[in-house]
Amino acid sequence: MIYAAYHQLNQSEKSAYQQSFGNLKTAFHLISSQVEAATSKLYLLNDSDSLKDFDSTAKRILEHSPAYLDIITVDHQTGQYRSVLLNPTLAEQNTTMVWSPLNKVDPRFTVSSVYEKQPEQWVFAVKYQQNNLNEIWIEFDLKYTTQSLRGLRTLSDGYVFVVDSSSGRLVFHPDPQRIGTPSVSYHAGISEMITNGLRFGRHEYYYKGQFKLSVFDSDNPYQWVFISGTDRSDVLSSSYQFSLTAIVIASLLLLAVAFNYLTYQLNQSLADLNNKHDLPDFKHHLRAILDRFCHHKGIQLCFYDSDYGYFSTIDYHGNSHIVLKDKDLANRFSPSSLRYTAKRYADPLAKKLKIDGRHYTIPLFDKGSLIAVIYMTATFPTYRSILRMIRDYSEVALSNLLLHKKLRSKDVMTHLDNKLTIREKIDSNLDKEGIYLAILDIDHFKRINDVHGHQCGDHVILHTAELMKKCFPKPGAMSLARYGGEEFCVLFYANDENDAYEQCELFRQVVEQTELSYEEIEVRYTVSIGITSAQDSQHTTIGRADKALYQAKGLGRNQVVLNTFRA
Repeated sequence: MIYAAYHQLNQSEKSAYQQSFGNLKTAFHLISSQVEAATSKLYLLNDSDSLKDFDSTAKRILEHSPAYLDIITVDHQTGQYRSVLLNPTLAEQNTTMVWSPLNKVDPRFTVSSVYEKQPEQWVFAVKYQQNNLNEIWIEFDLKYTTQSLRGLRTLSDGYVFVVDSSSGRLVFHPDPQRIGTPSVSYHAGISEMITNGLRFGRHEYYYKGQFKLSVFDSDNPYQWVFISGTDRSDVLSSSYQFSLTAIVIASLLLLAVAFNYLTYQLNQSLADLNNKHDLPDFKHHLRAILDRFCHHKGIQLCFYDSDYGYFSTIDYHGNSHIVLKDKDLANRFSPSSLRYTAKRYADPLAKKLKIDGRHYTIPLFDKGSLIAVIYMTATFPTYRSILRMIRDYSEVALSNLLLHKKLRSKDVMTHLDNKLTIREKIDSNLDKEGIYLAILDIDHFKRINDVHGHQCGDHVILHTAELMKKCFPKPGAMSLARYGGEEFCVLFYANDENDAYEQCELFRQVVEQTELSYEEIEVRYTVSIGITSAQDSQHTTIGRADKALYQAKGLGRNQVVLNTFRA
């Protein structure tokens, strides 16, 4: 029994390290996607024909990109710094600032160390050096840029933070007030290991009365150190159920062997939930665990979207189907609850799923927010300790999976691909025959929000996403993505440039001719579209399509413009 408990503790510690390594990768990909997005904007600014055109483009970029704080230009000959928003530029002229080149993208791009633009306003910048040696900077607001990392967690209490190695200051911390302050944890041994040449590894240290387990990774072009971990007490608490079970079964000799083996096997199976990378695989593995360890007559797993109150199921191929919209029902579920009820007391969702018979209702939560509900039909009650273990492990694994999935691939609102995903699709289809990229923007979207309200604006975005799915079906469409705000992208196949133009023109006409009914009001709107072929590089492809989009807007909107490219 002592050995089994010790083994369980080791498994919990291994799981903590696995989750921490996964969080480091997710955090790096999130930051990298934002830096890469800035490089495409810098290319666009570099193509400006005049100062007036530059300022107009820069202000549009700042207006549609909340993560950007300012755009700075530096004249090489005069040494003059100029803010597009006319802000003071004393902080930018700090000679101690450290710049790191992005050689994998273009050596002309560099990323700065963190600096204090104004009191308690910490930023970093991505710089592009033009052919005439003049410079263009895009400054990122750290409090806005990195707060999406707050959802990354290890077990229950662990989190991710990022340190600028050149200054030892925090680039990101779950507590926004800590951003820009010196990191005590970084100097508790990690900085020394990095100085000695270890770029990636594990580290344990003592801080504020707690022993900390952590992993770190400094192998990135920004000279930043990504650190993730948790308290050792968190690891111990994650295995408390097994320890309590071991005490009970020690007094029941014959039952002890069987129950110990069962718990060990269950733990092994539950640990594999952390390795699932998509919802169909998670659902399939969770069902296999329940089939193996619980007697039941049927399993249903429903995911919950808290933004819109949708309960939905997902099939083996990953297709989502909305079952019920009921925010009041979601509020009736509570964390850590586990109910066994008769059919006549079934809730509205169970009735929609046609649950027939006595069943368990097992809600899954992430920090107090409902994320899924498991329904298990069972004629007789099963062991609640097993169900609690399954629930607890499933909550942590599903929370991390949903967060990783959200950050890496999908837009939460529309369920289209996100910016990072379509960039990867462009990279994998470069220079292939007949591949085109279209960037489309909803015309006068701000006016729609001002006149009809933001909820109507949300319906317009969702409606546009549905029309995209109808007009650009697979396999012709390789990626349908929401690029940000009211801007969307389509990576698709066409026979030639004329065919690409006709497909987008048909979509433009469908949008123009479709009426969207919202609260008994008929809302009409249009879109502007820029198209180009997927050639040369990801950044230039996006830049050409973006330029064509701005041309479409300049022609009066509700237009399709094809940016012809010849190799």
